[in-house]
Amino acid sequence: MKCASLVIIAGLIFVAASDRGDAAEGAHDSTVARKSISAWVSCTGTQDDVGGTMAAFAAARHNAFTLVVDCPVRIHSGLDIGRAIFIDDGTKVEFTGTGKFIVDNVMHPAFVLADTQNVTLTDWNVEYDASLPVNPDVGGYFQNGTWSAKGGTSQPSGTWNDLELTPWLAANRGIVFDRRDGNVRAMWSGVTNACAVFFFTGDTANVTITGLNVHVPAAAGAERFVPVVAQFSVNLRSHETATARLVHTAQNVAAPHDIVFSNVTFDGTIMGWVGNVQNATFDHVRSHRYSDLQDASGGTVGGVGKWFAPPHLFYLGYPEDEDPALYNRNIKIHDVVDDGPRVGTARDKGGSDTLSGYALSLKIGCSQCSVDTYSSTRPDGFMDVLPSDGLTVSNVDATYDSSFLNDVFPGWRFPSKRYSNLTFEHITLRDVAATSKQPPVGDATVPANQNIVLRDVHVIMNRWAGSRETPVPDIAGNGNAVAVDYEIASDSSRIGAARSGTVSIALKATPANVKVGSVATLSWNAVSADSCSASGAWSGELPAKGSRSVNFTQPGVAQVVLTCRGGADAAVARLNIDVH
Repeated sequence: MKCASLVIIAGLIFVAASDRGDAAEGAHDSTVARKSISAWVSCTGTQDDVGGTMAAFAAARHNAFTLVVDCPVRIHSGLDIGRAIFIDDGTKVEFTGTGKFIVDNVMHPAFVLADTQNVTLTDWNVEYDASLPVNPDVGGYFQNGTWSAKGGTSQPSGTWNDLELTPWLAANRGIVFDRRDGNVRAMWSGVTNACAVFFFTGDTANVTITGLNVHVPAAAGAERFVPVVAQFSVNLRSHETATARLVHTAQNVAAPHDIVFSNVTFDGTIMGWVGNVQNATFDHVRSHRYSDLQDASGGTVGGVGKWFAPPHLFYLGYPEDEDPALYNRNIKIHDVVDDGPRVGTARDKGGSDTLSGYALSLKIGCSQCSVDTYSSTRPDGFMDVLPSDGLTVSNVDATYDSSFLNDVFPGWRFPSKRYSNLTFEHITLRDVAATSKQPPVGDATVPANQNIVLRDVHVIMNRWAGSRETPVPDIAGNGNAVAVDYEIASDSSRIGAARSGTVSIALKATPANVKVGSVATLSWNAVSADSCSASGAWSGELPAKGSRSVNFTQPGVAQVVLTCRGGADAAVARLNIDVH
């Protein structure tokens, strides 16, 4: 048994072991240096402590000690671009007791990790208490308390990139900005990204964040929600010489990598995680209230000109024209509950209202990535699949409302040009709208698609009233294996859809719930099929298109199977009929 004593001297906390115990325990240091942030800040939670917080983080870098945040600390920055706090290499920060950071960064980050490595952040409690302006032209910016007027459409976020991040990288990361061939600066992440609480950029690596709680005050309206929790962006590597002619490849720039977020809770956000990241894990995530950028009356949704991105819990994408070595890869998302509620209204009404993007829980594009055990009740929709090769999404329960989206978008989309090696399995998607006018699962029509698998995918809706006969998606390409079934409450029907290679089938049963001895009508349409055959609860050779009335005489679940062949391809559609 090991006993320990606690000694506190002028904010320095030592935990000293009185007995080293066994050899394994003896391999660790007998003292762990920890310093309370109270040595630098007022701990009132109301007085501005940004200067003291900067000093505390600077002192804690390079593994000097673990900084313990054990009291409320207000970090006031507002529009002041000079008040972002840079987290340097080897920093460890742990929250205990009443520890809390109250931040109000507007159009620039609160905390920055730029080419930063080996950081551990534990049990952070962050309250966002600010309001992002719906008009991005705020007329200028503060820098260390001095106001600089700047007209036009320029925003503090761009100025922060040029006047704060760029010189910091030069001074602390040895990056040379050679302007002989033209102006050059730190790589710009975009306006939305720069509004993040946590800003990860460049060769930032080996960062572990556990027990993170980011929230707004309980009474805060949607106009005071967190713009972005964390962003990831590509930037110059340390000691690089940057010129206006430099071609950005993985040799001279990097995406943040080897990042872990676990045990995370959000309440009151617009965007959760955004950007370009590699070798990242997001585990045990709980997201509550969310909204879109808006004013205090709930108007100007998305901001003037819809300058701010639509809301997502995850928006992990990358520019398709960058070096493929910088693409998102090896991302694992596990155990997510995105339960809302949505505060406010949808931004895109259709018709004359310009479209500005798609608000969904998950927007992801990557290579060799996985999403497992994911639940969402966002009315906006479940997922956009961005360019991907080797993405697996499994064990999903998602509910959305297509009428909330003004019947403009599906709940699960394939908006990109080409996909390879995608697997979606054990997924239930519900549209709770009274009538669905957009297919819940969108099309992926590019012939160059390869190896797209949809297996054990269930779609539930109340009524189908779209422009096509059925809501079945068109998933084109080679090597695909698609099996999706639909339940439609209005006529108690079910649709089983399947595709393999060029052969596709839509098999419909009306009704799909019958009494013993009653008849259900089975209708089908097979495309690119030479022959079809029935099995299971019915039998016989069938044409590529037709209908048949089938009498079900035995109680239980009767499965009807339709197999259609065309050339070397064979698709199999299955439906269950409930007989009682």
